[in-house]
Amino acid sequence: MHFRYSTTRRVGTVAALTAALVLLAACGNKDKSATQVAAKVDGEEISVHQINSVLARSGGITPENLPTAKREVLERLIEQQIAINEAVSRKLDRSPEVVTAIENAKREIIARSALDQIASNQPKPTDEEVKKYYSEHPELFAQRRLFNLQEIALRKNTPNVPDITAKVATAKTLEEVSVWLKEKNIEFTASGTTRSADQIPLEILPKLHQFKDGQMGLIEGNDAIFILRVVASRSAPLEEALALPRIRTFLFNQRGSEIIKREKIALKEKAKVEYLGEFSGGEAAFKAKVTSDAKASAEAAAQASAKAQADADALAKLKADEKAALQAESEAQAKARAQARAQAGNDQKPADPSSANVNLEKGIKGLK
Repeated sequence: MHFRYSTTRRVGTVAALTAALVLLAACGNKDKSATQVAAKVDGEEISVHQINSVLARSGGITPENLPTAKREVLERLIEQQIAINEAVSRKLDRSPEVVTAIENAKREIIARSALDQIASNQPKPTDEEVKKYYSEHPELFAQRRLFNLQEIALRKNTPNVPDITAKVATAKTLEEVSVWLKEKNIEFTASGTTRSADQIPLEILPKLHQFKDGQMGLIEGNDAIFILRVVASRSAPLEEALALPRIRTFLFNQRGSEIIKREKIALKEKAKVEYLGEFSGGEAAFKAKVTSDAKASAEAAAQASAKAQADADALAKLKADEKAALQAESEAQAKARAQARAQAGNDQKPADPSSANVNLEKGIKGLK
């Protein structure tokens, strides 16, 4: 096996090496004599404890697939150890970027452990709370459906949402909406998918649950705007006995997230935080600057728009004046041509017969 290593590749592997080195550092202080060894790589041991640690963080592990999962985890740890050995032989573990990344990962792990402990100390949801959630969300359980969906996703800050909503209300197909969005230069992504109710964001599901097969509508989510059409659906209820354990876990995690959020705010209020240098003034100053910059940018845009409009008006007036001048000149030329034709007509009129006779008589008399 040949290893080709460049600066770019070296930076690209920092994250992977960091995770591996942090794992080794965490496991390096354990009493190996008290731990069953699963494999050795160039003398470096991989313990059953390490395998179990990875499995504990993995989902979907069942008694049936546990032996296979253990083997797969072990092989990944072996590959990881080979990479670590190679990195250490190249002294990459001493490089500034790796040392910094390890320190950052260490800080993240320690901070996360404190917050996780805070969340884990909360009381578990009661049976009454779990059953209440089950009864209050029939769309997730008793009336759960599998949806075959056509979907258009728009950015949360997409403009003219009322116009889009009106178009969706009158459109016959999602393709018609897609064509209209392209004509309006509105960015979107389109897809088709099959999802169960529990795979749909909770803020969207209650509204989507009201849709009948073939129905289409616009639903605003927390992070995006969705235009959804239910191509077809079928009932797939989840029995209470199967649902309750999932609800209990969900409520526990949800409550833990809320506790962590509150605790982070409380801890920050108690801590003495000083902002220095370019960060002087802290978050309040930063928000004020962002607001000020946004206002200045909006004013500059408004001024530019006003100037552009003034320039457009001036250009339109100039063109109108030029057009009027050309029109006046054309009319003057037409009038002059008409007068010239009239004058030419007068010059070509036949002479008066009586005056011709007088002249003839005068000529005869002169001859005599």
